[in-house]
Amino acid sequence: MDVVVAATVTMLVVISILSLGGSFGADAGYETTVTTPTGYYVGILSAALAVILMRLFRSPIWPIAFALGIGVGVSVVSYQLGHDAGDGTAIFAGVPVGIIAATAMSGAFAATGFAFSVVRFREPLSSLGFVKTKGFKPYVFAVGMWIIGLSILVFWVQALYWLGIDSLTPPDTAQKALDEAGDSIVVTIVLVGILGPIAEEIFFRGYVLPGLVKRFGIGWSLLLSSLMFGLFHIDPGAIVPTFALGLALGWVYLKTGSIWPAMFAHGLHNTVAVLIAKYATTS
Repeated sequence: MDVVVAATVTMLVVISILSLGGSFGADAGYETTVTTPTGYYVGILSAALAVILMRLFRSPIWPIAFALGIGVGVSVVSYQLGHDAGDGTAIFAGVPVGIIAATAMSGAFAATGFAFSVVRFREPLSSLGFVKTKGFKPYVFAVGMWIIGLSILVFWVQALYWLGIDSLTPPDTAQKALDEAGDSIVVTIVLVGILGPIAEEIFFRGYVLPGLVKRFGIGWSLLLSSLMFGLFHIDPGAIVPTFALGLALGWVYLKTGSIWPAMFAHGLHNTVAVLIAKYATTS
């Protein structure tokens, strides 16, 4: 139940940051995906529901409130100090505000894992997988598992092509991130290849997977945490690929006992995708 509540709270916080920050940007005259005043209502309601859930399950609110405040604050300040990029979107310090807001939203994953584990039960950071590894072997193993997961993805895409099922084709999220970052490879890798994987691994492998293991055992927990990882990516085409990646990363965590190799493999996966989107050419 704690895992379900934590996942729900995380999604509510992400929605709240997106809605409140986007609404302010729309009011400031920029093109955003959020309309006002509906966005404000949705953002406030999402934040309130997150607080209510935390209260009902006696979970510490301050880490979540901190992540929410930072997320909304960063978005609002960026819109306030930014300028029009020329296409109606906002840019601040050379970085699109949409990318800045997405980075702030990813912090909700880390904050929730921290709140439901370290703060609530006063567990050490090692409970989230922050355990030192010895040598390079865990990272070599992580790369091997990533390659296996990547092979499954290639087979899946080829099967979809053979069957003519376009609706489940994986979205090109790396290219989308590049586009939103103004084609900046540095900004995209920092967000997609470093910050995103760190936050997601803290939540899905550091908190969700070990939490489920205590109740359901290794096999079912690996499947359930990976499925949750896939569903959080929302797009139907992304569910199977991220589920496969989640299985690989989860197994890396379980075998090494540390979150660092899983973070490394996750970051490697995303970085390679960004580099391919940036530099691969088609004839």
